[in-house]
Amino acid sequence: MFKIDKVQTRISIMIILISLLAFVISGAYDYSVMRKDMLKEMNQKADGLAERLSESLIPPLWNVDQSAINRIILSEMNDKRIKAIIVTEDNDKNVFAGKIRNKNWDIIDFIAWPRGEFVKRKAEISVLNQPIGAVEIFLSTKFIQDELYNSLLQSLLRNMFLVVLLMVTIFVTMRNVLISPIIKLSQTARRISVDKNYGARVDFKCQGEMETLVNNFNHMLQQIEEQDHKLKEYSGKLQQKIQQSNKNLANSYRELKITNKQLEIAKNEAEAASRSKSQFMANVSHEIRTPMNAIIGMADLTLATKLSAKQADFMKIIINSGQVLLRLINDILDFSKIEAGKLELEEVNFDLHKLIDEISDLFVEQMVASQTELVIEILPDVPKRIKTDPLRLRQVLANLTANAFKFTNKGEITITVKAEHVGPDKMDLIFAVKDTGIGIPEQIQPELFKAFKQADGSTTRKYGGTGLGLTISKRIINLMGGDIWVKSKPGEGSTFFFKISPKLVPNTLPTEYLLPENLLNQPALIIDDNIAVRSVLSRYLQQFGFKPESSSSAEEGLEMIKQKTDVPYKFILMDLNLPGMKGDEASKIIRETHPAKDLPILMITAMDLNEALIKAKATGITKVITKPLKQSALFDAIMDTFDHSDYMQKVIEPLQVAEKIFEGFNVLLVEDNAINRQVAEQILMTTGLEIETAINGLEAVQMIAQNNYDLVLMDIQMPEMDGYEATRTIRSKLKKTDLPIIAMTAHAMRGDKEKCLQAGMNDYIPKPIDKNQMISTIKAYLLINHDEFSKSNEQDTSSTNKNFQKYQHLNIEEALDRIGGDLDILINILNNFDEYNKDFTKKINFMLAKNELKEAGDMAHTLKGAAANLSANHLAKAAQKLENACKANQKEDAVIALYETSKKIELLRMDILMLTKDLS
Repeated sequence: MFKIDKVQTRISIMIILISLLAFVISGAYDYSVMRKDMLKEMNQKADGLAERLSESLIPPLWNVDQSAINRIILSEMNDKRIKAIIVTEDNDKNVFAGKIRNKNWDIIDFIAWPRGEFVKRKAEISVLNQPIGAVEIFLSTKFIQDELYNSLLQSLLRNMFLVVLLMVTIFVTMRNVLISPIIKLSQTARRISVDKNYGARVDFKCQGEMETLVNNFNHMLQQIEEQDHKLKEYSGKLQQKIQQSNKNLANSYRELKITNKQLEIAKNEAEAASRSKSQFMANVSHEIRTPMNAIIGMADLTLATKLSAKQADFMKIIINSGQVLLRLINDILDFSKIEAGKLELEEVNFDLHKLIDEISDLFVEQMVASQTELVIEILPDVPKRIKTDPLRLRQVLANLTANAFKFTNKGEITITVKAEHVGPDKMDLIFAVKDTGIGIPEQIQPELFKAFKQADGSTTRKYGGTGLGLTISKRIINLMGGDIWVKSKPGEGSTFFFKISPKLVPNTLPTEYLLPENLLNQPALIIDDNIAVRSVLSRYLQQFGFKPESSSSAEEGLEMIKQKTDVPYKFILMDLNLPGMKGDEASKIIRETHPAKDLPILMITAMDLNEALIKAKATGITKVITKPLKQSALFDAIMDTFDHSDYMQKVIEPLQVAEKIFEGFNVLLVEDNAINRQVAEQILMTTGLEIETAINGLEAVQMIAQNNYDLVLMDIQMPEMDGYEATRTIRSKLKKTDLPIIAMTAHAMRGDKEKCLQAGMNDYIPKPIDKNQMISTIKAYLLINHDEFSKSNEQDTSSTNKNFQKYQHLNIEEALDRIGGDLDILINILNNFDEYNKDFTKKINFMLAKNELKEAGDMAHTLKGAAANLSANHLAKAAQKLENACKANQKEDAVIALYETSKKIELLRMDILMLTKDLS
């Protein structure tokens, strides 16, 4: 037998497949031809038989000789292919005679018409062209199939024999001519690869292409043999080079180790220098903030006493100068954080409109002192509340606005906000701060956002500044995922743009203003010489629902009032400081023909409010509105003028700090600096706190060990024992884990607050001390959480407090403070919370029944967080107990905690319903 290798096998399979294909095609062709021929022959047989019988049956049918007809039929049915012959008369209605074959193919008399697939023929029997009957013939194809199969089988056997003979011939020929040389080549190649004997050659006689292949293979082996000899020579030389390279590498490695050691020393020195720099920045900040705390604090306290106007101005100058110095310190610290990549952003839900209004209030004095208008333009599609870092956004806007005032001596500064690409949970906000100042040359603009760069050297000397403000603003906006750019021309002013993409607060829509029916679509006149102010006021009034008209001077405005006789103006909105005739002078003239009840005059002014009110009273002005003008304030002023206070924008104002708010509470003030102690004591004295002092941490620990305090204000940097160590001692050794300790420090570098919290402190107040921040922080621990830390103080501190005291399971003041003071939004959130948690008890019961304590704990955790965010503190505590029980796998404790949580949910639901009803 031949040994079958892979090539031989593939060739054999290919030959077999080709043969089988030829065999199938040949058989199919033979079958088709033979069947066609047999069917043709049968049809010819049927035609001839029908013609013959139609003639031979005329006499017996005419003589009605049935037996003769049957004899003729039987003689024809000797051909077994005939299934039936039937003779009919009377137009095929009656069968006169006929024979048919049964299942056994025996001939019998006609009993029924045959059924199935037959070759049929019918011929008419006629005499003198008159039909006397018909004969029908049925031929079966059954015998055709049998004959066809037999013939086809014989043909296929012949073809198969020929194919097999051909296959064997081809196979033997190919083996001798092709396969055997290939096998020989393969064996030689395998032997060479194993023995590495490149001197071997293929010795095989063949012809044609195979001879060429063998010769080329031997030639290739000869070249490989020659290359192998060369390679061995090169290998020896390479080995010598490798040994030399190893020696060189060892020398380089020793040098690299020395270099790495030097780099490590340099790195350590750089890190030490960086730490020294950070420590130096912290120390400088601390040392500057400590005296600044005394300067600003004492000046602020002095300003609250009885002073002459000149003394009050001096105090304001001290405070403003101190705040300028603090801003400088903060800029340097922010720049240091940014350079170190350690400036982090918060994400807070806040009122954007309120923030911009507050920024405009920062520049009232500059606006009054200069001849510059500050215009606020918040377009209607801007939402009221967004989520981003309000502190850093305020910092950027304040910096750009301060720069605009610095470089603008006359004209206007416009802060514009518009919304783009509003999505379901995000949008683009574009802010623009435009001024009419000195402008910036185009070649200088690319340098503006680099550290310590300004327009040019002379600008730095003339206007001052560190050149850090725009750099810090750019880095902050970039951290927010936005961009900042400038467009400016010298002498025409500048516009600084920046774009951010904050998250939207759910259920927050742009502010809508609804007018009473009697004011809707009424005409109003705007008189202001500044085109930007007129444009913004016109848009405001159009958004309210009025039809505004405008004038650039008092003289033109008086003429328009005189000519407006068909539908007179509903009110006039007029600037006080107009060119030519002043606003108060125009008001006098208007009052000669139009009493105040028919035509109210709302005067806009940037001057001192008391002076403006005196002029208003003398000239019949209905109401005075101070600049910078805010849209909500304008709407409320108009509504108040027409006695529609119920249409005014409802905003919950921040609670004012009442005197003696902390009466009955005892606080320990720990501060080594006598002046800072005095400032803090003066700030807290009016709140009713009983204050005791300690000059260092060691003394504070001793006093706390001997006395009970409701709260501790702790400085950080002190002699003998600092604030960190004192706090850790109070927590660990004295076991005062519930005593609120608030850090009060001039340390303002990144990480200082975290260090305070890690040491065990509850909160952090930076120096210089902000009075409102200090009182607000203390209030969070003495009043809001007084049930945990101290005595109860039931005294109401404001009318708002009195209104909200009846809600026992919801701290509304705290919740309002957290969401920005909008009571409508709070009620909406509370109702959504109630709806979301209506099936809480049922779901937890189901989970506990299935022993799904982990899932129940996760659901309790979600409820706890939501309740805490809404200041539903009782429910948050109950949910915390439920979560702890579930996480500890204590099913019985979880059932008890669920009962308590369910009660708190129902009590909170009653508070929500009561609050919604009271304020609906």
